[in-house]
Amino acid sequence: MTGKEKYEYWEKLADYDIETAEALIKTQRWTYVAVLCQQSAERIVKGMHIYHNGKEAPKSHNIMFLMNKLSTSDKFLSNPANKRFIDEKGDYEDFVIDLMFYYINDYPFSYKNVMERFIKEEVAVDIYNRTLEFIKWLKSFQN
Repeated sequence: MTGKEKYEYWEKLADYDIETAEALIKTQRWTYVAVLCQQSAERIVKGMHIYHNGKEAPKSHNIMFLMNKLSTSDKFLSNPANKRFIDEKGDYEDFVIDLMFYYINDYPFSYKNVMERFIKEEVAVDIYNRTLEFIKWLKSFQN
C-alpha cells in the first residue's frame, strides 16, 4: 500500500468513528461520544504521519505526542504549506489534552470512580463540535 492509501484507510476509520459519535448524540448516549471523538482525531493524525513520513506512526494514543512527531519530521516540514501546522497546533493543544482524558477514562483504573466515566449532554456535544473543527483543520493539510 502507498502512503496515500494508508492515509485513506485511517481517514475512513476516523470518519466512521465521528459518524458513530453523531449517531450516539442523536440517541442521547453521551459517554462514548468523547471516546469516539478521541479515536477519530488520533486516527487522522496517524494517517497524516504515514502519508507525510512514509512510515507507520508510533504506537501511542497520545494525540499531542503524535502531532509533535509529525511536526518535527523533515519530510513534513519540507512542504512550506505545513508551516501553518506548526504555527496553529498550539491553538488546539488544550483541547487535545482534554480529549486524552476521555480516552484514559474509558479504562476502569478505579472502580470507585465509575461515575467519572459518564458525561452530560453539554460536554458530549461540545467535544463533538470541537472534534469536527479539529479534524477539519487536520484534513486541511492533506493534498
